[in-house]
Amino acid sequence: MRDGMYGISFQYGNSAGMGALVFEGGRIYGADSGGVKYDGEYEFHEETGLADVKLKVSFPPNVPSVFGVQNPYEWSIDITSTFNPNITSGNMAVKTSIGRSLQAQYVYLRQLPEAA
Repeated sequence: MRDGMYGISFQYGNSAGMGALVFEGGRIYGADSGGVKYDGEYEFHEETGLADVKLKVSFPPNVPSVFGVQNPYEWSIDITSTFNPNITSGNMAVKTSIGRSLQAQYVYLRQLPEAA
């Protein structure tokens, strides 16, 4: 598995967003352009070359999701997906805990820096 920083972009209907995720030793963390936080984990499968992703997506108060859902308090959804970290960029189908799916694109941006 190639740990590092990945750029993401996603769309649902006429709404879209973009952000960055860090993959590091089985953990994932990041944020997007709307201030939404991503925290979770991944599991890489040597036999298929694919990684399964599980994330908690936390929305600040009054920030709408691409699905049009907005709340006056912090709220979250769970998402799952699978992607190929051995290629520089690609598409992935994302499933959510609110029963909606969307397409996302990812691109490998850089490796993680060595510890100082």
